Amino acid sequence: MRPLVDTLLVARFEVLRALRTWRALALALVYLLASTGGAWIFTRVLLGFEQQAAMALGVPTTDVPGLMIDRVVKTDEFRMMVAGMVGDEQLVDQVLALPMLAMCHLWLGILLVPFLATSTAAECIAIDMGNRALRFELVRTGRLELVLGRLLGQSALTLVATLFSATGVFVVGMVGMLGNDPIELTLALGVVSSRAWLFGLPFLGIGVAASQITTSSAWARVLALGATAASWVVLGLLDFFRKKEFVPVVWDAVSPLLPQEWLRGLWVGGAELGASALVLTALGVGFSLVGYARMGTRDV
Repeated sequence: MRPLVDTLLVARFEVLRALRTWRALALALVYLLASTGGAWIFTRVLLGFEQQAAMALGVPTTDVPGLMIDRVVKTDEFRMMVAGMVGDEQLVDQVLALPMLAMCHLWLGILLVPFLATSTAAECIAIDMGNRALRFELVRTGRLELVLGRLLGQSALTLVATLFSATGVFVVGMVGMLGNDPIELTLALGVVSSRAWLFGLPFLGIGVAASQITTSSAWARVLALGATAASWVVLGLLDFFRKKEFVPVVWDAVSPLLPQEWLRGLWVGGAELGASALVLTALGVGFSLVGYARMGTRDV
């Protein structure tokens, strides 16, 4: 049990340090501002669809969206937009079962959480390795426990920040839209926030891995953000060339390692969500251990 206890103690220290240095507050505010701004923009887009529907029906338009959602979700243009957001036309009906702002919040989380998470996690070890403070921690615990503890602490901070960001979306739903049930919206935002957090776990692992490679927190952040962006590029390239004769073998080998390949479960829920959650968690731990190949042998 000693390694587990040490891992939890390191995670606790990581959270307390983030609170003491205001990094946790800064992370939460960044998530909050990004989510709130994105939700507000989405309501303006939704208002545009509703105004078009009102003019087509010859009824008065409104300045606040929400009155004609039932009509908007049936239009081909809106369904095409949702299909583009999800990336699969077959999932449109299941996604539209979510409240509009919950759907928007999950989509924004999929886009934003990876970059925000990997950016903050990239300095969790590098900053202490650079000023040599890490050696004092390693006197009391092992290197593997330290790495996993930092990953666990960063995961806890990201979860709290992601859930906190949903409060801004809730306010937008109550003030900037009509017809939202507060209890239903609250529950839906909590569910999709946890799913966005799950998608961020592999990218937290990338950040922790980058933090073990260099003693510069700035370079670690550059490496982590570059790897995060590269994952989307690789996904696009494989998707573009997957019909070529030599690509299916490459696709089968590489695609399970891409977090984006497990997004379907986050949208549909159920058993697929459970499978996606397990794989994304495993990828987060696995990616963080890639950097341990360097961390385990270096002189700190």
